[in-house]
Amino acid sequence: MNTGQSMLAIGSMMLLTFLVLRFNSIQLTTAEAAYNAKFGIVATSLANSLIEEAKDKVYDEVVLDTTKAINSANDFSSSLRSEAGEVYPNFDDFDDYNGALGNGFYYLDTLSLINPQTGKATKFEIRSTVEYVKDTNPEVKSASKEYHKKLTVAVYSTALVDTLTLSTIFSFWTLLE
Repeated sequence: MNTGQSMLAIGSMMLLTFLVLRFNSIQLTTAEAAYNAKFGIVATSLANSLIEEAKDKVYDEVVLDTTKAINSANDFSSSLRSEAGEVYPNFDDFDDYNGALGNGFYYLDTLSLINPQTGKATKFEIRSTVEYVKDTNPEVKSASKEYHKKLTVAVYSTALVDTLTLSTIFSFWTLLE
């Protein structure tokens, strides 16, 4: 084998090595993207589940008492929190998802997904807050009682690239006479 052929053989080996390394890095990047997508889907499902669970409840504790008439938004509860003795998952109204102290609800999920990289359960911290909002600007917390409550659910995990946050508005409707 002469010098030219040796140079071609060395060049082709270098090219083959480069292609193999590039293929491996693409495969690792694709696997990481697949894991991120899977964790994102699970986090979205957990947040949506909590939102749907909350929307199945009545608007306010006052609504449960059928002997009381609701004539204005001032008739609703002044504190957005769970009442004494109410613990998750036995909440009975929408604002219970603001926690017992009214500073947010916290739930730790460790059953949803096993991390294939570590083999351990992935912990998802689910936090929610409830606040009154005006129908004209639902992004801003209202200082007074309203016919609309906003539930914001945030899901945190070390497996997620960023915090997932979902919100929904729950409204109380009444027939006007």
